[in-house]
Amino acid sequence: MTIEMDHQKQKVNHRLGLTAMIYFFIMLASSFMPEDTVLPWLIINVSFFLIVMTILFILWKRHKNDSVRYYSLQVYAMLMGIVFFGITPVFKLLYGSLSFWLLLVFTIIVLSVSHMMKNRIAKSFVNKKHKILLTIMSIYVILLIVIGIILMSIMRINDSTENTGMSILFFLASCLFMVMAPAFLVRANEIEKLKN
Repeated sequence: MTIEMDHQKQKVNHRLGLTAMIYFFIMLASSFMPEDTVLPWLIINVSFFLIVMTILFILWKRHKNDSVRYYSLQVYAMLMGIVFFGITPVFKLLYGSLSFWLLLVFTIIVLSVSHMMKNRIAKSFVNKKHKILLTIMSIYVILLIVIGIILMSIMRINDSTENTGMSILFFLASCLFMVMAPAFLVRANEIEKLKN
């Protein structure tokens, strides 16, 4: 029993370490876009990073006897953290304009709808008969790559604000995670029902 618990702790430490590393690199990139707001946003992002890591530790303490539940909550927290780091650069660029408010409303709608439809989203991952959403996501990823290449080319030709293209790309990638993340809130027993 002790060996099993030690093995479980090692797995958790590894996953927490991996999550922290992913957060760290995305947080740095997010903080430096645009470059004139680095210091205040680095402080905000580090604070957010510490809050999320504390939440993950609390979740582990609460669900350490239910590793499946803990890991799904960890993935949810990780994806939502990536969403936060991914959307802030474009909001910083648009702050003070009408586009800022339109994008904020759009983001709230996407987050709300994806959380309300978490069972349907989860079903598309686990049920072979319901793969429409996965197909849409696959197409979205391909489009994301194409849009990214086009954006980078346009930004190099035009005199745009530095990192504008990357900020937009980060936001588009975050939209994908906004849709995916709520599926990890669905409990294991509900997932079994969704498989049928």
